[in-house]
Amino acid sequence: MKNNKNATSQDVAKLAGVSQSAVSRCFTKGASISSRTKLRVIEAAKKLSYKPQILSTVSSTQEGKGLVGVILPYITSRYYPEVLIELHESLRSSDYRILLITTDDGEELDDKLIQPYLKEKLIAIVSATQPTDKFVASCTEKNIQIIAYNRNWKIPTTSSVSCDHRMGGEIVAKYYEEKKHLNIGLIEGPNDSFVSQQRCKGFKEYLSKFKKIKLHSTNGYFTYEGGYQGAKKLLASHSLTAIYCADDTMAFGCLDFIKKNTKLKIPKQMEVIGYGDISMASWEAYNLTTVRQPIRKMSKLVTQLINDSLRDPEFEPANHLIEGRLINRKTTK
Repeated sequence: MKNNKNATSQDVAKLAGVSQSAVSRCFTKGASISSRTKLRVIEAAKKLSYKPQILSTVSSTQEGKGLVGVILPYITSRYYPEVLIELHESLRSSDYRILLITTDDGEELDDKLIQPYLKEKLIAIVSATQPTDKFVASCTEKNIQIIAYNRNWKIPTTSSVSCDHRMGGEIVAKYYEEKKHLNIGLIEGPNDSFVSQQRCKGFKEYLSKFKKIKLHSTNGYFTYEGGYQGAKKLLASHSLTAIYCADDTMAFGCLDFIKKNTKLKIPKQMEVIGYGDISMASWEAYNLTTVRQPIRKMSKLVTQLINDSLRDPEFEPANHLIEGRLINRKTTK
């Protein structure tokens, strides 16, 4: 294999057969990682000539081009650590540093989350958590750019970079309709989740055009246990031939319930599709068919927006909507 000087942590993870978060832990002092996994990552990194970068902190002596605040919820989920890695690599390539702040479920982005002395250092904020109107106004006044990540709040003074969640749900629905499924299950995320609402809306609206198709839904709250229990609930009262999960983690739970508690053969008798294409989706244990969110492309667009804003005094907020695509693996025919 040829050395690749531009190799990323995603490339290393793929070659080593591990998650991107495992690659990050391998090169983070004091992080928890098994010796076996660490050896695989190191060997893959050597083959690709990968040079790890350590996440910047506010105390860094190198100022770079500026400090970017990254606000993420659910940091314990399997999705956002992979987002953080891609954002970090893209922003670092343009000489920006990162200040990471995490939020709890339902928490808004306001001045309570960011101390004034830190806010003064920021040139931009990339957030998956919705800000208050007062926070947006104060950032606009201080010339701090706000970019919505993977959602669009439709606030005139903010930019956004997002996967087209509604279209992603429609892609799954179209696949199931073309495969002649008539009894379909849907495991949704939290009721107040924008991404879940959009992923399920596209799915439901497309299937509503076909009177013969019966749709049965339940909530899985974007958790493994939620997906497990969601599949249990749906299959206890309905004879389904396909299930769509609004994120990959729920799909993992759904698959495990089916494998452990039913005689249904996947994908011959039951097809399952997730959403996100996190690294675990390609693991042999799941081989999940899913809608891929192009997080590397999205991260590069975030960096481009920051660069454009700093270069152009007349910069106008922009919104990028990127279409995902269906990645076919072994949970579909």
